[in-house]
Amino acid sequence: MELLLVFFGIIFFAVFMKILFTGSKRASFIKNEPIPDNLGIQSDSLLPIIQELENSLPQGYSENIKNRVLKDHPQWKDHEYEWAFFELKRYFVLNSLLRSVPMFSDKVDEIWHEMLMFTREYGQFSKDFYGEYLHHVPNMDSTPIPGERAFFDWMYLTLFETGHNSRKIWGGFLKNPIKKEILEDFKNMNEEELLAKYFRKSSHWLDIKKDLIGKFKKEISEAEEIKRDIKTPEFVKQSAVNQYSYLLLPAVYYSFYESDSYDEYMDKLMPPEWAKGGAAGGVSCSGYACSSPTDHDSGGNDSGGGSSCSSCGGGCSS
Repeated sequence: MELLLVFFGIIFFAVFMKILFTGSKRASFIKNEPIPDNLGIQSDSLLPIIQELENSLPQGYSENIKNRVLKDHPQWKDHEYEWAFFELKRYFVLNSLLRSVPMFSDKVDEIWHEMLMFTREYGQFSKDFYGEYLHHVPNMDSTPIPGERAFFDWMYLTLFETGHNSRKIWGGFLKNPIKKEILEDFKNMNEEELLAKYFRKSSHWLDIKKDLIGKFKKEISEAEEIKRDIKTPEFVKQSAVNQYSYLLLPAVYYSFYESDSYDEYMDKLMPPEWAKGGAAGGVSCSGYACSSPTDHDSGGNDSGGGSSCSSCGGGCSS
């Protein structure tokens, strides 16, 4: 009898510890914070895109998506869904400008998958916002593409302000050097060539696309000037909360000239919580800010495994 009581005591303790550990783990990811207005854009020039996106997502369709996601994922809290949907809208904005945008968050991708289940509504949304159907094609190549993730980061951070939840959902930013081919293209190609290669083939939002090209070219030029003028750049670490703007030029410089030591240099410029705590849980691919191995259905995890899309950079392309 005593052995039986000991046996059940051990089982009870093990179950209790599992519940305690799981509960504490999932409570630490996405904070219940107010969602920024107008998708937290950096420039008012993006307001027409935001307005068109919102007009293309009828309230009834948005509510149906939320109901379906929360039904399929009962562990998700309401504010976790709202933040993931917020980031999906940002992703859609990027898709309205760029030719191809890999998906780097399983949590955001889960909502996109559910949107597709409403076939007629999704088709109408795509037509209204993009003028054509926005395809969701899983990339089955699991090889990480950190250089493409870095290009995504540069574009995302140029367009949007960021905070704790954005870092958690996308797994951190600027953790990998920008691909040399991309940097060389933006250095040497003219505006028309870059529009054709990197941006959505449409005259829609043309001024914004040209502004992005101009900003990237300017930062490459500034990086060249720094390289010519001094041996060691003196980028200043800042303590501004939730802003990556001061890191964009260093990211371009170190991608171009110190790509092998990129991690080391960028970590020195980032607040410790950005450099070390960007991704929830452990990482499961080369480089950091890739995917967490924990269950993406745990409610708080931002980019954990389980989706057919790789959060390490292969991603999903539209």
